[in-house]
Amino acid sequence: MYEAHELRIDLTDRADGIRLARLTGELDLAAAPALRAFLTGCVDDGRTFIVDLESVTFLGSAGLQALVDADEAAAGRSVRWALAGSHRVVIRPLEVTGLHEQLPLFPSVTVATRHLTQGAPVAH
Repeated sequence: MYEAHELRIDLTDRADGIRLARLTGELDLAAAPALRAFLTGCVDDGRTFIVDLESVTFLGSAGLQALVDADEAAAGRSVRWALAGSHRVVIRPLEVTGLHEQLPLFPSVTVATRHLTQGAPVAH
């Protein structure tokens, strides 16, 4: 478990080989450096991972930028990853910025897992 400001990250290494990071709290300016460092570590590790945003209560521009940076780093290193989340707090900022078309966003961990394990291309 990692905690920074109003953000908590619970990490689980699943039996299917996917690393699951469940985020709880606010992805704001204060939490962005910790989120960025955590995501950089996930990409550097080279394992497929999912970031579960379902318990995120705020997604600000600094949090969005950390997710974009992770996406670019993952693409550059050929690391497969996905975001999972379906509630308005997460979806609305992604839609307003157009990032829902760029980031590998799926409505649930189950759907994200299906895409990552079946070798389906990750939607961007």
